[in-house]
Amino acid sequence: MSASPNIRKRQRGPASPAYFFLRGLAITLPPVLTLLILIWIGNTLNTYVIQPVNTVVRYALAKVKYGSEVRLRSELVEPVPGLPSLPDWGRNYRVTPELDQQLKKVYGVNPLHTRGTIPLEQLLNEQFTHSVYVPIGKELVPRNFVPIDDYDLVFKHLRPTPLPTTAVGLYMEVAAVRSFPIQWHLSLVALALTLLALYFLGRLVTAKLGAWFYSRFEWMLNRVPLVRNVYSTIKQLTDFVFTEREVEFNRVVAIEYPRAGVWSLGFLTGEGLLDCNSSAGEPLVSVLIPASPMPMSGFTVMVPRTGVIDLNLTVDQALQYIVSCGVLLPPHQR
Repeated sequence: MSASPNIRKRQRGPASPAYFFLRGLAITLPPVLTLLILIWIGNTLNTYVIQPVNTVVRYALAKVKYGSEVRLRSELVEPVPGLPSLPDWGRNYRVTPELDQQLKKVYGVNPLHTRGTIPLEQLLNEQFTHSVYVPIGKELVPRNFVPIDDYDLVFKHLRPTPLPTTAVGLYMEVAAVRSFPIQWHLSLVALALTLLALYFLGRLVTAKLGAWFYSRFEWMLNRVPLVRNVYSTIKQLTDFVFTEREVEFNRVVAIEYPRAGVWSLGFLTGEGLLDCNSSAGEPLVSVLIPASPMPMSGFTVMVPRTGVIDLNLTVDQALQYIVSCGVLLPPHQR
């Protein structure tokens, strides 16, 4: 006697406000979280890659291009009485010997010893301003002096941020303002240098000597207890994403494994071994069974070709399914 169960479909009542709220949350969360993750990645790259390279570029320009602008106290001349006091500096400044000689030729030696001979606006015009030096540094008796026009440029650019206290720091800002008037140009140069450095690093580690140094570096990391656990996991992930795979995935398949009735997702990688084919009496294929949630680990099995089901999935969709432990399903498989 067979009884047919009376199955009723559950009828839903009017949707509650909580239902609409959850539906709205389900729609908005994916794009919002995607945007937040992209912003986090961008901020991380900017903080730990772009900005440090920016600093290196500005430091190199400050030392190479502008290093000659810094003068020692002994290389400069004290202002004669005829020179005016400077705003914010008073008479705590110096001039180059070339400017001192030029002023003596124009005004004469005696007039320069009379106060007020040279007005302030004439001393700070474009012709002389780069020959007037002001001190920089925290020493009671400053040792280094920089042109006042460079100092004023940084002062206007950084205000109200405190100014650098060293000549190198000052010219790092000068390099950023004069060589890269638009800030993102410097970031673009830093990004290009980073990519170039990664390229040459890849060339280096593929050479024998570079590979030896890299293996020694990994050997040292693997001897540190806490570091080796984190490093090995991250290395497996990066190798899986960025390294050229020796095993090419032909198709995404499903097989009954580890027992009948239990299906496992795998990648068809090739034919089975000839000896195994002969022993089984039928063609076998090799299937890579990845592990969740880290698909870079797993194992390879050989199963009869007839026991393999081809799935309508791309490799990327299959990897998403494995990493999410079955949570993320492709739309056409729901």
